[in-house]
Amino acid sequence: MRKYVGLIFLLIGTVSVYGQGPKKIAKADRSLWPYEINSATGFNYASKMEMLVFIHVLEGLNTKLNEDSLKTHLGVSKVDLSSALAWKKRTKNTLLTNFNALPEDKKIPVINNPVTWQHLSETSLHIEKKLPAELHQWFLNAKEFYSSYVYEQLRLAALFPRITSEILTLSNEEVTGFELPDKQFLLTFDDGPTAPGGHTDRLIETLNKNHTTGIFFILGDRLNSRAMSDPSQAIHRLYGNHLIASHGRVHKPHQRYDDWESSLSYTAGVIGSLETKNPKTKYFRPPYGQRNEQMVAYLKESHTTLMLWNIDSQDWNAKISHQEVADRVITLMLLWRRGIILFHDINPKANNALPIIWNKLGESGVKWLDPNTFSIAK
Repeated sequence: MRKYVGLIFLLIGTVSVYGQGPKKIAKADRSLWPYEINSATGFNYASKMEMLVFIHVLEGLNTKLNEDSLKTHLGVSKVDLSSALAWKKRTKNTLLTNFNALPEDKKIPVINNPVTWQHLSETSLHIEKKLPAELHQWFLNAKEFYSSYVYEQLRLAALFPRITSEILTLSNEEVTGFELPDKQFLLTFDDGPTAPGGHTDRLIETLNKNHTTGIFFILGDRLNSRAMSDPSQAIHRLYGNHLIASHGRVHKPHQRYDDWESSLSYTAGVIGSLETKNPKTKYFRPPYGQRNEQMVAYLKESHTTLMLWNIDSQDWNAKISHQEVADRVITLMLLWRRGIILFHDINPKANNALPIIWNKLGESGVKWLDPNTFSIAK
């Protein structure tokens, strides 16, 4: 604990057009963080440190936030500067809100509330010189992680709305995860279901054993194929208390897809024919987060909520292991302190990463939301 006190005191005195992901994935190594995060105090301390390193990297980009510099930095020929600036403004507000919401602890001196961005920025700029020796390797890894992560986020923002994604919203009706209360998280899984006995089944078994529920954004054709080989009763038993939601009929970008309306109505019909529950809210998640204004209006008319995400596990990517998936998700949970986490149930990484995440967070006070009962205040 004395290390915590001393350190805080010192400090205070890449995605393609179709969402195929960044060329370089932001990877964190949680083993380099020498303190526990399985308590509320440990979680909050680590959270403050992650935010400060993120700000350290973010503030270093100030000279690049013009059109020409962005094009060069991001390697794209056309950028939307207003979207990039909107992303940065929202990000700053989120981090500032997080810091101001953190409880003050007499045992751990913190920045006196209310925190200002100038104070956070100045503190972050001097962070490296004031770290104890045991955090030096962590800092180097965290700085590299956030350099890649900010690049991921900034590239998505600069392409928006020409190429829509989870980075910004088209409507206040859309849900991103930033609306959730502090330390509350929702698990979501895309692209299933797999064939009987496959990754979807094994993942749900793991979730059930840990008394945790999630939303499964299914593809209409895959669910229909599963229904052809499995009786509807078996599918009911499979998903149980988990929520089934639409990911469209096929996994292709819907922003410029001429048949997007047919894709949504078909999948809603397949779900409706198999769903025995009457969920209080229907959800749709567009593949890659790509959608258009007409789709947003259509969903509103059909009383369906468009759900995006703010924590991307990157579990689908062959360049990242399940341990790295777990470390990435934990790091982003510490950074954003709330959110909707994107996993996929068509490969084994989510199933292998989740037990690591649950074990690491322990008694930190993190709450895993039940999609059947949670609500989002707008």
